[in-house]
Amino acid sequence: MKPCLLAVLCFSLWIQNATAQSERIDSLKQLIQKYRGVDRVDALNEYADAIFSYDYLLAKKIAHEAYQLGVQLNYNRGVAKALINEGNIESAKGNVLLSMFNFKKSLIVCERAQEIQLKGNVLTYIGQAYQDLDQLDSASLYYEQAREVLKDSLNPQYLSFLYSNLADFYRIKNNDKLRYKYLIQSWEIRKKLKGKRAFVWVGIHLAIYHTEHSDYQVSLNFLNQIQKELGRDTVLNEEISGIYKERAIVLAHLGNYKGSLDLFMMAKKFYEHNSNRFELINLFTDIGSVLADISHYEASLKYNYKALGLAEPSHNYYKVAVSYFQLAWVYFQLEQDKLAEGFCDKLLTLSKDRHYAFEEASAYNLLGLLADRHHKNELAFAYYSKALAIRQKNNYQRGVASTLLNLGLLNEKLNDYERAEQYELKSLALEEEMNHAIGICYTYQSLGALYLKMKDFKRAERYLFMGEALAKKINSRDVLKDIYKNRRDFYSLQSKFKKALHYSILYTNLKDSVFNQNLSSRISALQYDFDLDQKDKEIKILGQEKELQHQQFILQRNEIRQQWYIISVGLVIFILICIGSFVIYRFYKKVRKLNREVSEQNEEIRTQSEELKEGNEILSKLNKEISEQKEEIQAQTEELMESNHTIARVNEGLEEKIKVRTSELKEAYLELDTFFYRTSHDFRRPLTTFMGLAEVAKITVKDQSALELFLKVNETARSLDKMLMKLQSISVAGLQELIYSEVLVDHLFKIELDNFSNEINQKSIRVFTEVNLSEPFFSYPALVKFIIQNLLENAIAFCSTENPVVELKAYQQRNEVVLAVADNGEGINPAYLPRVFEMYFRANEKSKGNGLGLYIVKKMVDKLSGRIELKSEVGVGSTVQVFIPNHFHP
Repeated sequence: MKPCLLAVLCFSLWIQNATAQSERIDSLKQLIQKYRGVDRVDALNEYADAIFSYDYLLAKKIAHEAYQLGVQLNYNRGVAKALINEGNIESAKGNVLLSMFNFKKSLIVCERAQEIQLKGNVLTYIGQAYQDLDQLDSASLYYEQAREVLKDSLNPQYLSFLYSNLADFYRIKNNDKLRYKYLIQSWEIRKKLKGKRAFVWVGIHLAIYHTEHSDYQVSLNFLNQIQKELGRDTVLNEEISGIYKERAIVLAHLGNYKGSLDLFMMAKKFYEHNSNRFELINLFTDIGSVLADISHYEASLKYNYKALGLAEPSHNYYKVAVSYFQLAWVYFQLEQDKLAEGFCDKLLTLSKDRHYAFEEASAYNLLGLLADRHHKNELAFAYYSKALAIRQKNNYQRGVASTLLNLGLLNEKLNDYERAEQYELKSLALEEEMNHAIGICYTYQSLGALYLKMKDFKRAERYLFMGEALAKKINSRDVLKDIYKNRRDFYSLQSKFKKALHYSILYTNLKDSVFNQNLSSRISALQYDFDLDQKDKEIKILGQEKELQHQQFILQRNEIRQQWYIISVGLVIFILICIGSFVIYRFYKKVRKLNREVSEQNEEIRTQSEELKEGNEILSKLNKEISEQKEEIQAQTEELMESNHTIARVNEGLEEKIKVRTSELKEAYLELDTFFYRTSHDFRRPLTTFMGLAEVAKITVKDQSALELFLKVNETARSLDKMLMKLQSISVAGLQELIYSEVLVDHLFKIELDNFSNEINQKSIRVFTEVNLSEPFFSYPALVKFIIQNLLENAIAFCSTENPVVELKAYQQRNEVVLAVADNGEGINPAYLPRVFEMYFRANEKSKGNGLGLYIVKKMVDKLSGRIELKSEVGVGSTVQVFIPNHFHP
């Protein structure tokens, strides 16, 4: 519905409702003026009850008048009802102890007058007061007494009120079965009664129950039914405000945050005017939660601290626990981890002491998030497990879904993608079952990011697409920002640079937009608070002016009386002129004194007016500063628009240039690899000739010195040949496309050990091999051979001179095959570990190698989309593990 139509509808409903309510109030006023005696007491009590829901102060005055008249008439039933009304009013204001005092006085009156049914009702009110004080054992005792009195009640309204309170009692005790049972019993009774107010509150509590269980449509059905039942029989009172508040919560769960906040503001007008402490606590907590969901964290903190400030003096520990969690959550979002952890610890202590299972689970879940953020993975897993166990036990589905998603993200962080996928899919199934919009949106984004890491591009694109659509629908800018970032990475990995650039720009713009929106919100909040302060000052001044006018009226009335008295005295007693003159003089002095007092008050008012003028000057100055800030922001916006136009012009020919340069780069790489391959091949011809001549020299040449020279020539030629073979393998890796076939690892081990048999025998190296593959290994055999060859050559070169050992292993690990080569050499200095895979880098000055071995291994592994882990300890040895994806598909 458009805003203007909504405003027109609300205004028309308010006019109709106000008319109906005014008719009822006028009728009761007429009865009060008409009745006398006990009938007047009953009418006063009924009038206090009627206006209680929208004007507490007047209701309190009327209830007290009913109490005083009832005491004068010795009318016990009327006195008891007046005390109940006064107790209700004090309870609404947060004065629970004072309300209990009134209820217990009413109980004494009921027992004295033998008002059994009314006594049962008062017992229920006392139980409710103990419940508000979080003394649940005492509350349970009074509820049991009330049930014993009312079980065969002739007044079903009292019984339904008891059932409604029992439902709220079992909500705190986390017993949803009994809670729902008593709500339904109360609802069935009140549907048959005439009192709409009582009927409405049970409907609101049923809506709250279904909202907590994510049955949002059922919740809305109850709210629609009770609002329809109210019809024209209400104004903006406690009932309609309660409906607005609960409807706002449902809209927030469904992603309609704007509609939610509009309804909250309508309810806020009533509760701020009537100062119902407990309902204000609930309202501020709910508003703070919704503001946190849409990232308005400063405003959220403001409302949550307001709620805590009201809850703590009232000793309402359950509301205190809720406020602790809300504050911890907002500080977590703001990355104020110490503050978040402090409120979590307070919440956990209070929840365990008071047996608040829901809040205890929330504390563990948030502590898990904090531990996860600080990479304390085992501690995070322990906290999440505790939270999940409590939530599953209490069947809190939204909480279960949230914790499952957290466990999935934790396993994703630990690279256990399969387990992460299981947790996140379970979380998504629960969120979709509950139709929880923001939860579904977060899970879509998480699954998209997970599949992107798994290189499952098809499913990654699907979940990111769905997440983007839903985030736009519910206007969740934080989630949408993360999705844009993931989609940018998605297209970058697929070399779709145009789309990647598009999402990169969207991500940057949205991030800047969120920042600007938060800045604008802070400025608006400051202006709003300033306006409120000014209004308070204006109200104070108006009150002073009213008081002054009242004093002036009294003064004028006194002056008139004095003048009449003087004239009367002058007419009646003309002879006593002297006495009359004396009297006139006395009154003249009094008038002068009063005038002097009035002058002093006028001077005080003039001083206050000057202070107000100074305040207005400060306000003007602040407004000027705000205007300058707005102009500066406008200038920055224009500069940003010009920059965007420039970028757009530059980007027009960027795609074609990238395409041409990419093609040229590929041709250059191809030519370079071809040159590399042919050059190394051409160099090998003379080297093989040298090696052949050296072998012939062993037979034909007899001179020992010449033989030694030929031996060195042979060694040098072989070393060069090995280097050329490595260079040739690099070009092979760059030129050839991968065609996967089965790799016989044990056969490759045997071939390479035969190739290096001379070096192994020369150094007396003990070689251990172990191949443990549960399924065939499909990869590119030539590249795997090069990897084994270079790792074995390194191990032989650097193994210990005393009792040398080399180990070759191959085993299956999920979808990968691990090749591990270990030696017991002197190891590598930790300072050199980051550079060992660089071309021509040698970590040991004694090394006789060419520094290409590990570089080639890294290049081959990258070609196979694998990864390498190097572990080395000085004086102990080194182990190189190569993880290669197995492309076997049974």
